[in-house]
Amino acid sequence: MTKYIVKRLLLMIPTLFGVAVIIFFLMRIVPGDIVELRFAGESAYAQKENLDTERARLGLDKPIGQQFLTWIGGLLRLDFGTSMWTGAPITEEIRLRFALSLQLAIMATIVAILLAIPLGVIAALRQDTWIDYTVRVMSIAGLATPSFWLGIVFILGLLIVFKWLPPMVYTPFWVNPVQNLAQLIWPALAVGYRYSAVATRMTRSAMLEVLREDYIRTARAKGLWEKLILSRHALKNAMLPVLTVIALEFAFLIGGLVVTEQVFNLNGLGMLFVEAVGHRDYTLTQALVMLVAFVFIFVNFLVDLAYAWLDPRIRFR
Repeated sequence: MTKYIVKRLLLMIPTLFGVAVIIFFLMRIVPGDIVELRFAGESAYAQKENLDTERARLGLDKPIGQQFLTWIGGLLRLDFGTSMWTGAPITEEIRLRFALSLQLAIMATIVAILLAIPLGVIAALRQDTWIDYTVRVMSIAGLATPSFWLGIVFILGLLIVFKWLPPMVYTPFWVNPVQNLAQLIWPALAVGYRYSAVATRMTRSAMLEVLREDYIRTARAKGLWEKLILSRHALKNAMLPVLTVIALEFAFLIGGLVVTEQVFNLNGLGMLFVEAVGHRDYTLTQALVMLVAFVFIFVNFLVDLAYAWLDPRIRFR
């Protein structure tokens, strides 16, 4: 197992390097120039000397190979550099926004798990009954309902029924936990419901497949308690595809909630992504892509380790 873990950790390096190469050169191919965009806000015309001076200050006048090596060298030192648009250190730009997005992703994942697994198991056990049909309708409705629209409904419902609006200014959890949860619980419910719809359908399908296996029939024939059969034999084996779906959705939530963040006035990584791309901020966009890529790779690594715990037949040698 130790050898497998070390091997997987080492494989992260070429994967991240490949992502770095792709995003660096793609940003140079995308039409638009941050220098011209910056000067366009000051006047309709800028002298060529001013543009060249600004490019030299940002290091954009150097050969593209040298720019890439400089950037990679910074990544190896965990130095993402400074934002080309604001001039602030990228680490500071990301730090608070990452904390917000991570907390929202964790809360939405908890909501999704609390909804998806019980509903999926019940729907599988009561297949083709009114309970199963109700759960399937709820999951289909979740797939068809955008989370940002559901968030707007939450806000309007709170305003009309209770005459109350959730806080619109982000407060870190360690500063004021009550105000923090009062703001983030609503986007977490909206996103978690949409998120749980996929996991519910996957849980139901996996449980139906596992319940038809020979070892389940053998366990029932031996007289084992139904709860023991479900918890020890059926559910653990059915969790493998469900775990994969939950993990991938969690990684997506880190930077993929642009519209939902805007609805609830949350300045997370999704909003920062949009601003960085809109400003053609090469360094900030590259840092955000590398961060999200690392989250995806690390989450997949943890999922692979969890497989061995859930299914004893899986051994990494």
